[in-house]
Amino acid sequence: MKKKEIEKYLDLALRSVKKCDKITLGYYKKKLKHKMKKNLTPVTVADFKAEDFLIEKIKKNYPSHSIFSEERGFDDNGSDFRWIIDPIDGTKNFMRKYPFWGTLLALEWEGEVIAGVISMPALKTTIFASKGSGCFVNGKKARVSKVKQLKLSYILHGGIEYISGQAYLNNFLSLVSSCSYNRGFGDCHGHSLVITGKAEAMVDPFVAPYDIAAVKICIEEAGGILTDVNGNKTIYGGSAVVSNGFIHDEVLKILNYGIESREKLMTGV
Repeated sequence: MKKKEIEKYLDLALRSVKKCDKITLGYYKKKLKHKMKKNLTPVTVADFKAEDFLIEKIKKNYPSHSIFSEERGFDDNGSDFRWIIDPIDGTKNFMRKYPFWGTLLALEWEGEVIAGVISMPALKTTIFASKGSGCFVNGKKARVSKVKQLKLSYILHGGIEYISGQAYLNNFLSLVSSCSYNRGFGDCHGHSLVITGKAEAMVDPFVAPYDIAAVKICIEEAGGILTDVNGNKTIYGGSAVVSNGFIHDEVLKILNYGIESREKLMTGV
C-alpha cells in the first residue's frame, strides 16, 4: 500500500480521536460509577461513549472495514482492513483522576498494523505514526533512546500482580536489578515513555491487541521494537516487551532464562 493511502487513513484516525478527546475529557471531570467486566476490569459510560463515537466515524467513512474494539468486540466483515480500538486505556487511572490514560486507535491491513494514534488528552500529548512515515509526538518527530547498555537503562513495567503470576517472575527481578532504574508506569503512558526516548524498555505482562496495536506502529516508526515475551512480533501474544531495540534481545534473554528447562522438569516432558 502506498504511503499516501495510509496517511489518508491516519488523517481520519487523528481527526476522530481529537473529537473523541472532548468526550473523554468531559467525563474525566465527573465522578463516574463503574461496572466490573468478566475479566474483573472496570468499565464506565465514558468507555462506551468514546468507543461508540469512534465506531460510528469508521463505519461512516469505511463501512466495509472490520472493527475490533474493547467493549463492543468484533465486527468482522471479512475485510483486509481492521480498525482496533481501546476507548480508554487505563480506566482505573481515569476513574481516580490520574492523568495517565489515553485513547488508542490503530488500523491493521492484511495482519500488519499500518497506522496508529495514542492520545493522552489529560497530559496534552498525542503520538501518531504510519508505516514508512515516522512517528510524531505533538507534531514533532519522535525517536527512541540510543542507550545500548542494560546497566544504563530505565526499565518500566505493568502491574506487579500480573508479573507475580508469571514463570519469569524471578528473572524479572534479575532484570530490574541489572538496570539503572525501574518504575511501574503502566498502560499507554508507560509505552509512550519508551517511544519518546525517556525509557529504554517496558515489560507489559498481560495485554490484549487493542492495548498495543497503536503502540506497535508508533514504537517501530520511532526506531524501536515490540514483541511478546517470547520474542514474536505480534499484538496477539498476550504480553508485550517494548524497547528501543538496542537492549531488546538482552531483556528477552533474561526474562526467559531457564524457563523452558524448568517447565520440562515440572511436566516430565
